[in-house]
Amino acid sequence: MKIFHAIKSFFHPRGPLPGSQKAEISLKLRLIHWAFCWLGGALMATAFPPLNFTLAVFVALTVLLLEARNRSPLQAAWCGWLWGMGYALCGFFWLREIHGAIPWMMMLVLGAYYIPVGWTAALANRYILLPPEVRRSGFTAQCAFRNFSLIRQLAWALTVACSLVLVEYLRHSVLPWNYLGVAFYRNSVLMQLVRFTGISGLSMLAALFNAALALAILTVAQKLPEQNRITYRRPWVLLIMLLVLALGMCAGVMLLRERRKEYAAFEDTVKLTLVQGNLSQRRLGGEDSAMEALNRYSALTRTQTGAVTDLVVWPETAVNYPLRGAAMVCALYRDEVRELSRLMKAPLLLGTLEFDMSQDPPGSLNSAVLTDTRDVLRYGFKDIYSKTHPVPFGEFIPMRRYLPGWLINLIDMKRDLTPGKSLAPIVLSDKVKLGVNICFEDVFAYISREEFMRDANILLVITNDAWYPTSSEPEQHLANAVARAIECGLPMVRCGNDSATCVITPGGEIIWSLAETLKFGDGKPFRRGSGAATVTVKVPRSGALQATFYSRFGDWLVGAAAVIYLAMLLFMWHGRLQLVKKTQEKL
Repeated sequence: MKIFHAIKSFFHPRGPLPGSQKAEISLKLRLIHWAFCWLGGALMATAFPPLNFTLAVFVALTVLLLEARNRSPLQAAWCGWLWGMGYALCGFFWLREIHGAIPWMMMLVLGAYYIPVGWTAALANRYILLPPEVRRSGFTAQCAFRNFSLIRQLAWALTVACSLVLVEYLRHSVLPWNYLGVAFYRNSVLMQLVRFTGISGLSMLAALFNAALALAILTVAQKLPEQNRITYRRPWVLLIMLLVLALGMCAGVMLLRERRKEYAAFEDTVKLTLVQGNLSQRRLGGEDSAMEALNRYSALTRTQTGAVTDLVVWPETAVNYPLRGAAMVCALYRDEVRELSRLMKAPLLLGTLEFDMSQDPPGSLNSAVLTDTRDVLRYGFKDIYSKTHPVPFGEFIPMRRYLPGWLINLIDMKRDLTPGKSLAPIVLSDKVKLGVNICFEDVFAYISREEFMRDANILLVITNDAWYPTSSEPEQHLANAVARAIECGLPMVRCGNDSATCVITPGGEIIWSLAETLKFGDGKPFRRGSGAATVTVKVPRSGALQATFYSRFGDWLVGAAAVIYLAMLLFMWHGRLQLVKKTQEKL
């Protein structure tokens, strides 16, 4: 137990609260504490691929909470930024493959999102965790006080956890990547909570556990100077969280068994031929590179001509020229698609560039096109889905007209794609309706949820992670996508250009991957390689699947966290007014 006292001693506050006596602190010690905050964020990044050190998610945030707790709000906010910068730089360092400066810019911007978490930890410490009489006792007495009531401890932990959930939600429309809950993607048992709460439920669980651990470090070991000894108390909040975690695991085991039974009971099936070309990124390539891609995907598809299939799937922008373009390679592209459709006796779903004719001049769309040789109109087009959420700075520059020229030149991808206008599923047959996600879209819960509500009964992701040929990005991408299947209770099929071609059950389990079938490396689904295979996927009866709690009510937990956090802010504001009033009465 002495380890708790040692850790607590390290985090003894080195900065004054407003109105308290200024503390003496050396620059060296200050830098050590700042570095410790940054390292805490870096530790959180290890919970995600490639390291997948999931246990880090239970301890990394504790570092920030202990560092920020007894500091002034401004100092605590700085601690939050430092922690966020460590997390952002290490967690998104794979962006160096686009440009070496991007991870460092991301560190500053994404790190700032965690400023409110540090600020909340400090403010809630003073006005929630400490009773009123201690608040009026001065800085030294506040630091020494450890006899927190259980209710106050629970309220502090809940306030901090709500701030974390809201911080993650603040970036949901831009970069909902690597939320804390995503670290559990390989734990299919705990991931069942996502069916009810979305990924925010696991983020809140992790944040509550970190807060409970911080309180345990503060309260378990307490030195009594008058008796020259250390006393120990039970860390009730941590014990409660351990119980909650154990109950969650038990419930998850039962829910996962039900999901497996449900998937086994699906009567309808669809046979999909998935083609993974493993080609380099060639967005700016010419006709030669487009012909190479067309030949590669055509040859791989032809290896499956003996298989009975319902649909042939090529990934996002498999060929870097539009199917309906005017170039010579586009005409060859169309002819080859018709021939492949005839050979395979099935339609093809192709990731390709399309044109938005509603604009003048026409805009460009990143699309998934269902094409069939049996329909000669419009080059065999049967249905189309266009990416509704393009990648900021990758597929368009936000506020381009207001940014300076030097910044545009640094980050410009030389294109602004037009967002698609519909989330309607692509209808393959009466029994199969495809909720299509194009690449980055599978990290946005609202897209899959809306497609499910429009009667999609299978999620189909076409992606191209060739932007990142050597880093962990493909595995991180896969990790962030698993939750979509659980949230909607639908099977998910992913078809990638270079990796992560796999099948995910409604329970979030990866039951088949091209890498395992064709023995890429160690067979893990995110391993790179080229090949094609035909797989049978069970699908629920269209229109008969019961909606999950999350698909019905969406991000209800975020709304609840916002209400709780606002109530706690009002409570803290009231406490501050009372403190000011009592101070004035003494004067």
